[in-house]
Amino acid sequence: MEALKLKIFDVLTEKISVSEFENWLYSSEYINQKIKADSLFFNIININYREAKSIKELKEITASIFTDEELLVVKLLQNCIKIKNAEASKNIKKSVVGIISDFDYCTDLNPFWEFYDVYCSYNSYEYFEDEYTSRKDIDIKLKGIAISVITTFESAKSIEESIELLKQIEENSTEQKNIILRIMKLNFSCLEK
Repeated sequence: MEALKLKIFDVLTEKISVSEFENWLYSSEYINQKIKADSLFFNIININYREAKSIKELKEITASIFTDEELLVVKLLQNCIKIKNAEASKNIKKSVVGIISDFDYCTDLNPFWEFYDVYCSYNSYEYFEDEYTSRKDIDIKLKGIAISVITTFESAKSIEESIELLKQIEENSTEQKNIILRIMKLNFSCLEK
């Protein structure tokens, strides 16, 4: 099961292509032995990986075999890849919202605080524009964070290592995080007016 989970993780985080995953899947002796005994393996084998919706179908199956932490890593990396490849500012912002929607403000998970900090700048920019900050500067910073996250996770050799990387505490002090939370409250109060 772990070998299958790792390969699914690799294809969902674009470490391997869908065709590489499909080739591994059909040539894996382990899978061929398991397919008769387990409907999960049958469902994975039964996906037509040449169709565009194959990744969506694989994600749906993945929800039943991955832990919450594993899914969090997958979603983080998928959004970082979208940020890295995005050309339009609205697409970058949409992916950042996807990242921070999974963010628990009571934790110190890295790199969610970094994205959240810049997201606050994004919203602050809309209300408190100054000559030193531009949407382009913010987009560049977000792309830099996304590339850094992707690069960091590339060193992980297993899903467990990826989770440990996710759990690393960011070097921001509690005071800095409290400042970010105050900015967040300020942004929400501006929205209410």
